[in-house]
Parts: sequence; C-alpha cells; structure tokens
Amino acid sequence: MSHDLPFRWELETTAPTAAPGGRLHLKGWCVISDQPQTPHVRLVVGDRAFSATSEARPDVLVSLGLPGALAACGFTINARLAPGVHLARLEASLDRDTWHELRTLCLGATEEPLQGEIEFPPSARITESARIQGWCAHPHRQLVSVALHYGNRRIACQFGLPRSDVPGFLPGAPDAPRAGFISVKNLPVGHGPLRLAATDSAGGVHFLDTGRLIDIPTDEENPTPLDLSGPAAGLSPLRRAATSVPAPRTAAPRRILFVLYGDMTSNSAIHVAALADELIARGHECIVAVPRDPDTIRYHHGASFRCVAFAECGERAALFTGGAAPEIVHAWTTSECVRRFALGLVDRTGARLLVHLEDHEGAILEAATGRSGAELAALPAGELERLVGDDFSHPVLRDALLARAEGCTLILDRLRELLPPGKPAQVIWPAAAPEFFARPMPWALREALGWGRAHTVLFYHGNLHPANRAELAELYEAVVALNAAGLPTTLLRAGRDFCPLPATLAERSAPHVVALGRIDQHRHLAPLLALADFFVQPGEPDSFNNYRFPSKLPEFFASGRPVILPRTNLGAVVHHGEDAFVLDRADAAGIAAAVRTLRAEPALAERLAAGAAAFAAARFSWVLSTDRLEAFYDGVLTARR
Repeated sequence: MSHDLPFRWELETTAPTAAPGGRLHLKGWCVISDQPQTPHVRLVVGDRAFSATSEARPDVLVSLGLPGALAACGFTINARLAPGVHLARLEASLDRDTWHELRTLCLGATEEPLQGEIEFPPSARITESARIQGWCAHPHRQLVSVALHYGNRRIACQFGLPRSDVPGFLPGAPDAPRAGFISVKNLPVGHGPLRLAATDSAGGVHFLDTGRLIDIPTDEENPTPLDLSGPAAGLSPLRRAATSVPAPRTAAPRRILFVLYGDMTSNSAIHVAALADELIARGHECIVAVPRDPDTIRYHHGASFRCVAFAECGERAALFTGGAAPEIVHAWTTSECVRRFALGLVDRTGARLLVHLEDHEGAILEAATGRSGAELAALPAGELERLVGDDFSHPVLRDALLARAEGCTLILDRLRELLPPGKPAQVIWPAAAPEFFARPMPWALREALGWGRAHTVLFYHGNLHPANRAELAELYEAVVALNAAGLPTTLLRAGRDFCPLPATLAERSAPHVVALGRIDQHRHLAPLLALADFFVQPGEPDSFNNYRFPSKLPEFFASGRPVILPRTNLGAVVHHGEDAFVLDRADAAGIAAAVRTLRAEPALAERLAAGAAAFAAARFSWVLSTDRLEAFYDGVLTARR
C-alpha cells in the first residue's frame, strides 16, 4: 500500500466508527494540492469495497486556498454491514489502480433496531390518560414482552395481538403476524418522551423512541395537577447571584485558539467554553477549533466565543481580528487529532504552544487496547499508529508534544508526574457556581414523589460505559443493599447507557432507580440536584482515577449536600469529616455504610453539607480558574521575549 502522495483530507462524520442498525455513513473531503483532479475515495471492509460519491465543497476550497477545479473534493460513503466489529480502511486513489491508505477504522455495527408505531392516541403530544395501542416487532428476534417507558414510568402491555399488515413490510420478523399491543391500563400521570421497551427470548432488551411526548397532568388517582415549577414544589428557577466584582479588562489582550479533541458536546467542552467566555469578558479574543460539527456550540447557551471546524482554519487559522493568526494555541489533551492539528498551526504561525492534560492517557490506551505499555512500545510503528487512530494519545508522539510545549495546564496536580522535568505547569480546576446550584430541599415535590424525610435520595449524572461499568455497578449494588436492609433509598440518575450493568443487577435495582436519560444540564441539572440527600462518586485509587477529576464533582459540592467519594483525585484533597465523607474505596459496602452513618448522625450530615458548599465557594470558581490561566499565559509569553 503506497503512502507517498501528499493527501490532505478530513473525515467529518461525528461517529465514524459506529454503524447503528448496520448502516454506516461517512462524510468528508480529500484533495492533493498539486494535482488538477480530486482523488477517488473508497472504504474497504474485508473483501468488500464501498465507493464514495463526490460532492461540491466550496468551503474547503476557500479555507485551503485551492483552485476551482478541485470543487468536487467532498465525499460520502454509505454501506450496509453485518452486526459485529469490522476492521476497515479508508483509501484514496488518483487512477483507481493504486490505492493509498488514509486511515484504519474499527467499525462497530449493531443489528437492525426494534420497529414499531403508536397508533392510538394519534396525537404527537398525549395529554390525557388513555390506553396506548400500536404494533412492535424486531426484524430478526422473537419478542416475549413489550412495555411503555416515559419519565420514571414503566407500563406493561398485552402483546401478541393479530396484525395482518405488518408481515407486508417486515416479512422476516418472527412476530410480524402477532405484533399488535395495547397497554394493560390507562397511562398514569407523567411527563417525557414515550419509548417502547421490548424483551426478546434471549433476555435482550431493545428500545424504540416513538416520537410521542407524554404530558399527562391528571388521572383518576391524581385529579389535581402537580405544579413542578411553582414555589410549592421548590423547583422555581433561581437567578444567579451577582458575582462580586468582575475581573478588569486586560491591558494586553491575547489571541487564543483552543484546540478541542471532540465537538462541543464532549466532556471537556464545558471547561473550555467557560474559560473562553471568561477570557473574552476580560478583553481577549478566543476561538475554539473542533475536529467536526462546530454547530454543537448551540448546547452552550449564550456562548461569546466562535467555534470552527479544523477544516475552516486554513493554513494559519487567520480567523482573529484583521485576519490575524493566534498567539497561543492551547491543545486540549494530547489525542492524535489535536496533536497533528496544533503542531501544524504552531509551525506555520509561530504561535506559543500550550497543552492541557486531564487524564492518564497512557492508562486509557492500555485499557482500550488490552495491551500493557511495554507491549504497545514493542509494536511496529505502523501497527501502533493504527491502534491509536485519531482519538487516543500516541505513547511516543505524546512525549514529543509535551517536550515541545512551552507550558502545560493540568486538571489535577498529580498529572505533573507525566510531564518532562522542569516543564512549567499550572493546575486549572473545573468549576461550578455555588450561588446557582445551592438551593433548599424541595420537600413538597419530594413528598409528592413518595420520597419523604425518612427516604434517602442519591443523585448521579453521568453515562454508563465500559470504562466505568464496574464502579457504577458498585453504586447500584449499594442502593440494592440499603433497601434490603430496611433503609428506603432511591437513585435518581441522568445519563445514557452505552453498555449493560453486570448480570442481574439492572433487574434487581430497577425498583429503586429512576432513570432520566440524557437531560439538558443547563436547564434541569440544578433542580434535580436539589432533590438529593447525598451525592456519591464511586471508585477507588488506581491508575485511572488517580489522574482524573470527575466533572460532576464541582456540581456535587456546590449543591450543598454531603458528598461521598473515594480517597483519590479530589478525594485526596478534601478533608474527611469536614468537606466530604472520604472512603478508602467507594465500593458497594463502603457507600452503603457511609449512607447509614449519615442517616444515623444528622449533625455530621449537616456539617458535611456546609463543608461541601464552603469548599465549592472557595475552590470552584471560573473567575479564579481564569485568573490562574491568564497569569500563566502572561508568564509563558513573557518568558520567550
């Protein structure tokens, strides 16, 4: 496979390794600057090759300064893949004879999704208590039950009713002739998107978003609507308290380009967005560059910075006032896509390079590949590059990037261990606004939900994925154990599940968990946090937790409730019994014991609540974090004069 032609290309698909329902969609562009024609692009999966269709991309021509003859440099690839994991190659060619590998992809194809439809009531927004009717079938699997989900409601359905029409458009579905269903009762009071949940004969659970919204304020048992926004519920919006004195505008404004590894929905985007907004308020110019999907800035309401795709930056990222290039390129982590882009800009513009660390990237790569650091180091260079791809940090090239950087910002002080000796560094913590999150317990709503003063409510907002599956399972096990011991406890959880909980844990914990799914954190997080008695960050000291700072912790502390966490990362900084309840290991046994102690000792719980709020007020401030970052920038720029 030849690699000698200077291809310039970008894969712009948000999730290029995912093929939901076996359908893969890739979009991007590819050119060779000194050639008068655009390359052909294809994707090779096993012994199959999927050719791309071309499309005009005038935006690429403008940003790269290319001639009009290369206008059709955009490409789209659509492919159907069998369920499973596939190794694929994205390739380009000028003559369709000799192909050049651009990137290796590990593709995860899921099977075709659950199919179904709500037929009654016919309206998109269901506001009255009624029985729901429709049909549901899986293209390949036999179903044994169907249920309706919305909010924290789960309503069983009578499934298996005759349907003569479904076999016509789902001929291979085992349940097509008997795909009809009707809910066993009228829907009770509730709010939220309506989903179908079907269990197959092998025990697998499949979900389908129906496109219907449940907004039922009353039913036979609840004739009076519950006002969730009124003062009686305690969830009326709170205004931010005025900050003390805004930071003065700088006398030395800087042009700062943050280079983020993902789009503006990534975990780090909140940290970058808050710092960029604060820097702009002080008179600096800030732009955030992302690999793709810059329109995701819409998730940051009121953002004052610009967000651009890497492809829009051109050779010099001349996007600042007067067409100026950046003075500072702040690479947000050492992932390969960030490293390549940031170094290219620094080489072309002479900008100062800073790098931000927020994880032990080496440990993450080892966990993702299942290989030790020594095994990775022994791999041939090409194989290692293919394993790292765009999203991970290259164990050799990362060290070269850190050596090249004029300084590093760190989310946690312990990350200094990963830096070259003598490298200037500054810790920049994420933050939260205590005056925005802290609010009294909404007892009226708690009691309306059946969670009285003797009931313990825990809250956790975060996704379930393979990296934290074991830790989150410990939290679920603790909730099960507390209820089994006679201490009523509910886990209120926001976030999505990208993998299942171990064994039967989901079934055993279901009566004690309210799953909210993905929420708008800007609008709904603070009121939901207010419902909790305690917050828990599960985990234990290890090579992953010791070097990270869970992003939910500032919000936990700022909410003014006791926080239970392990003696690692922030747990190694706070004081047990004053700021938080610190455990050597926040596993199921430790979490359950901590909750029982806090329940039995209300004075301790009150002290920890006050301590958490005080710690947040003193340490979690975007103004303070920006003060440190601004001073660090000044030091770096001054040092090289």
